[in-house]
Amino acid sequence: MHIHFKAAVVAACGLGAALALAACSSSTPATTGDAAPRKTTSSLPAPVKEAPAASADVRIVKSGVENHPTWGPGAYVVHYEITNHGRSAAGYFAQLEFLDADKDVLGTTGITADKLGAGKTSTGDTAPLDVEIRNGKMTDIRSVRVSEVDRTAS
Repeated sequence: MHIHFKAAVVAACGLGAALALAACSSSTPATTGDAAPRKTTSSLPAPVKEAPAASADVRIVKSGVENHPTWGPGAYVVHYEITNHGRSAAGYFAQLEFLDADKDVLGTTGITADKLGAGKTSTGDTAPLDVEIRNGKMTDIRSVRVSEVDRTAS
């Protein structure tokens, strides 16, 4: 999701730059003397204020191997926060990728927050299940990252 958003922003910026260059050029010859200046209007659209990217709403607080009352002894546990920086309630799904020492993806899991009010924060922890680690072993996990965030209006 974020790669597509970034690509759209880059494409829009490129289009904006091309339109700006086109607006600066003129096929009308320049005049000299007492000619009154012409009024011109821009055909460029007004800038649109973008909502903050949903990826900024999800943060890994800490992660690592620990003895956990729910996930068990020696579990790789991820403590996270989801904060709704939007103006209305929203639901969140975030995908976490578990990485080995070479930053290769071993597997994924998901976290959610339902009907999270504007300005509110949901905290939690999670750990991968054995079936979610498909490209190695649980003991190979060295780090975790947020790879996708989907935000939907509640």
